[in-house]
Amino acid sequence: MRSASVVALSCLFGVVLSQQPLNCNILDPACRARYRQNTGSSRPNPTANARCDYKDIWLIPGKADDSCTRPGAKRVLEIDTSTVVIKPDVVKLPGCFTVEINNVHVLDNPEALGNSFFGKAEYQWWNLKEFSDLKCQNASNDGCGGYGNNCYYCDVCESLTELESKGMRGEAAKLASQFKGINCPQRPGFYSFRKEFCFNDWSAFDEDGDCKFDFFQSSEKLRDYKSALASLQQIGFGTVVAKFKLAYNATGNVLSKRANKERQIEQTVLAELEERRRTWDVNNGQFEKFRDWYIEYRKNLWHKDDYLPWLLYENEVACLRVTFDVCDHQPTPVQVPFGARSTYNGPKYTCNPLFR
Repeated sequence: MRSASVVALSCLFGVVLSQQPLNCNILDPACRARYRQNTGSSRPNPTANARCDYKDIWLIPGKADDSCTRPGAKRVLEIDTSTVVIKPDVVKLPGCFTVEINNVHVLDNPEALGNSFFGKAEYQWWNLKEFSDLKCQNASNDGCGGYGNNCYYCDVCESLTELESKGMRGEAAKLASQFKGINCPQRPGFYSFRKEFCFNDWSAFDEDGDCKFDFFQSSEKLRDYKSALASLQQIGFGTVVAKFKLAYNATGNVLSKRANKERQIEQTVLAELEERRRTWDVNNGQFEKFRDWYIEYRKNLWHKDDYLPWLLYENEVACLRVTFDVCDHQPTPVQVPFGARSTYNGPKYTCNPLFR
């Protein structure tokens, strides 16, 4: 009969082979129990989600501002919020939209020049905590990439394009050509920024497969969200506030501290596993395979849960805030009086339909 430790280790190797990101310590019995439960018969049925007729929603972008930038943020660049453009004019979800910013001014600051930037996308719906806390979908194990809410984009330099190189001639053009293919700013100047953000999978908001969004059901007061919104005298589904935070990546001293922390994690894991190995009946090859995976897993967990949030706060340079009106039906163009069209500078669409 195999010992309990061997059975437990077999479960651990199953996790290694599955390559599924974990949000708990796999050496914790409670974590293993949760993993077994999620991979067993209680796991949501993806075919059930596929049969759900999730209702599309539409977002009407409003104006952008930088009011969410925290006091004390690093001054390594300036954003002209009047140049922010959200495309398309009406965003259908699930789907994607693009944020474009012209005249991003990279200052003559050694912390910015030659360094990379990273960002985070955050969304709040009526300040409803359950929606604000939704985890990023399809992110890598270290917390980078993915789509949806609370996603980190660990290198956004490919989204920056130098504006000064356009229309240059002679020596200026020759100088600008030297910077082609370089993702991050190497000198001060004006840049444009263009990046796509997506909500691609409604089923991630319905883990129990009952065809209803979980965050609507988790709050007793908001289960009947139509009534809740009616009491707020809002049209459609209300308002989404999007915040796009930008920071610069670690330099010198912080990089050294990060390397020291990763070495500390490795030493801690090695000592922990050597102690546990005494009760594991496995060969060297099996143990080394799990050891290497587990060390990387613990580093990624620290990077995702501790390092990225801390670095974003410490190195924040700007925060862009955009408010979206949310509609439960196709928005309609605003009817502007003929004589006012040349001077009209208001919204192009409204949630309120012409006919109901």
